Amino acid sequence: MASKLFRTGTKQVFLPDHTIAFLRPRDNNQPPNFASFRVPLSFNKLDMRDYLLHAYNTPVLGVRSQLTQRRPQRSKVHHRIYRPPPIKTMTVELLKPFVWPKEPEDLAAWNPPQMAKRYEQKDKQEKYQQEAQEKGTFPLREQVGSTSERRSLRKEAQRLLNEGKWDNDRKLDPKFTKE
Repeated sequence: MASKLFRTGTKQVFLPDHTIAFLRPRDNNQPPNFASFRVPLSFNKLDMRDYLLHAYNTPVLGVRSQLTQRRPQRSKVHHRIYRPPPIKTMTVELLKPFVWPKEPEDLAAWNPPQMAKRYEQKDKQEKYQQEAQEKGTFPLREQVGSTSERRSLRKEAQRLLNEGKWDNDRKLDPKFTKE
């Protein structure tokens, strides 16, 4: 690119206070030289063009912006109906095409064992809430029984009451210990 045919922004941003999300196309009908982004409501077309040019050195041919209104919702606190703020997306026509990589088939790298445990706990909690909602009452503590975490916490609390000493098996730096 020998010379720019348009004036670019001169405002330098070192710590941006906005988030821009690069969106994968919903269907394969979008041409490869178009890219979609979710941007803040205060973002305009010139900001988007300057952002892509300065941050990624990607020249832009055109920018289209869309505001998507969201459905009215009921407030959980006051039970009033309100409309959440709209979502602003921008579709950018790129000079060079961008092709998304294929989605990986093996998602094990993104789903560690802790996440599986978290999903199990979430499903268990949802099932518990669903049953309580159907019956109209919550089960008593005696009916549910104590969990292994609760039993281990009770055991540790009893040990602390008897011995009065807490230790996490870590050596402290000498400057943090009492003399």
